[in-house]
Amino acid sequence: MTRIAFASCFCTTVSTTQPVWSRIAAEQPDHLVLLGDSVYLDIGAPQPPQQMDTLAFASWLVDRYRAQLAVKSFAALVRGLPADGRVHSLWDDHDFLWNDACGVPLAQRPEQVEKIALSTAAQTLWREVLSARLAGPSFPQDSLDARLWPQPARPLATPSIALAPDLWLHLSDGRTWRTDDSIFGPPRRALFGSAQRQRLAKAFAAAPADAVHLFASGSTFAGYKRYEEDSAWLLGQAAAHRTLMLSGDIHRNELDAFHTGGFPLHEATSSGAAVRLAVVLGSMRENFGLVDVDAQQLHIRLFDREGLQFERVIDRASWLPLR
Repeated sequence: MTRIAFASCFCTTVSTTQPVWSRIAAEQPDHLVLLGDSVYLDIGAPQPPQQMDTLAFASWLVDRYRAQLAVKSFAALVRGLPADGRVHSLWDDHDFLWNDACGVPLAQRPEQVEKIALSTAAQTLWREVLSARLAGPSFPQDSLDARLWPQPARPLATPSIALAPDLWLHLSDGRTWRTDDSIFGPPRRALFGSAQRQRLAKAFAAAPADAVHLFASGSTFAGYKRYEEDSAWLLGQAAAHRTLMLSGDIHRNELDAFHTGGFPLHEATSSGAAVRLAVVLGSMRENFGLVDVDAQQLHIRLFDREGLQFERVIDRASWLPLR
């Protein structure tokens, strides 16, 4: 059996202790998937990140990541993963740039382009530090570290990782290639971009026919509604491949399923690991999820501060719920 813990949305400005990580550690997961909003660049900032110059943004970026790494319960969980376990991270708007940030229009603004490159480099380094369970390279001490200023700048990688021969985790990037999703946005809105979709489709197809695919996303599937091409693409992949979408963003837990014409697309959302309901307002969240995968089934459990909140068991053969 492989146990995957997943969580999203945690902020040291809101909670410096973050007890959720100790609760996850007690469940002894093999892997931890962080589904975005791992740092909140627009919460507690000395000025809005949109208005910062590049050097000020870089300094604030380093401060936020280092503050999260300094959370004792978080560091203990990461260090306590088994030798063959890993932390897998993606981002959403608050650690990409700021609330609702869309990469495509911002890349057209010269004053914001370097901030995208900086946040991409920081998330890449964060992944490396966590993947090594804090035993490898350290995160930059200051904003002048050359690793934060790669030339040429590269987009965030979206790897597909074999957690087992028949269990694949796909990390998506729903920010770099995202167009404006408002009602005044472009008529053909993009979420992942064609190149990312093509690479992910190849990874789905290359896995064994009976494999389970965990598709990790910063946004819920409901958040894809205005991105018709991308939502149709994911439904098409799910129709042919047993897919469980792991998502965050919304500061609550949910279980859902969507008709595809083939295998249903299942979704497990766990958001609000260490924020309040409205980030800084409302009740504290301590939400996280677990997925246990064995040869016969998937057992999904979602937890809040009170304990187990939602549960679902999926039969691997039929890809339908048993309960």
